[in-house]
Amino acid sequence: MDLELVLQLERKVDRLLERKEGLEKTCQRLQAEKASLEKDRERFRAELDRILGKLDCLDREAL
Repeated sequence: MDLELVLQLERKVDRLLERKEGLEKTCQRLQAEKASLEKDRERFRAELDRILGKLDCLDREAL
């Protein structure tokens, strides 16, 4: 094999490894963001259920 071809291949492999590392970091960041959003959604759902429960009690009292 020609030395230039080997060097070119090595550079491409290095770029792929760098891109893989960047994608892994992005994936970790997105997973953390997803977990945070899921936690926020659960808090919102609990608060909404609490408010709907109060409204339901008011509705029953009005009858």
